[in-house]
Amino acid sequence: MSRITSIIAVVALLVLSPALFADEVEFRRVGLTLSEGGLILLDADISYELNATVAEALENGVPLTFETHLQMRRADAWIWESDIVDRRLRTVLLYRPLSGMYELRNLQGDEHLSFATRAAALRTLGKIVAMPVIERSSLNVDEDYLVRLDVSLDIESLPLPMRPGAYLDRDWWVSSEPWEWRLRP
Repeated sequence: MSRITSIIAVVALLVLSPALFADEVEFRRVGLTLSEGGLILLDADISYELNATVAEALENGVPLTFETHLQMRRADAWIWESDIVDRRLRTVLLYRPLSGMYELRNLQGDEHLSFATRAAALRTLGKIVAMPVIERSSLNVDEDYLVRLDVSLDIESLPLPMRPGAYLDRDWWVSSEPWEWRLRP
């Protein structure tokens, strides 16, 4: 009986763990800089590769929402302590079949950008320039902080009839391996 339980646990882990299939999104460069005004800024260059299933859905008019998640917490924080920074940048990529154009929409603002090719839209989606993270003055200079950045396709943003299949099909688990580092302000 314990052998069957072990097999079920392994199968559940393979089906439910997006990190195991994180080969479609890759960080090329990630950096934090300090502005003249004392604000810590995030710059990143992220490469997106859409597999055939996701690319076909996009070409058929399904909007894809990608979420970039940035977290910062004290390095020696207890598990119940909240993060100092917990930011989510949500961007929708969609294809307009009538015009043949790809569109990027930032859900935090009203910014819309149009592109003639999917490659150009994905390159722009992967550029994060000077995203505000936190004021340096609000951090303790004697402490280390852990910073974590990851990117994933938000299955919850897919049209409702597509979600059950997307949860079960690993082609939809488009995500990155987390990028983690220590920071001493």
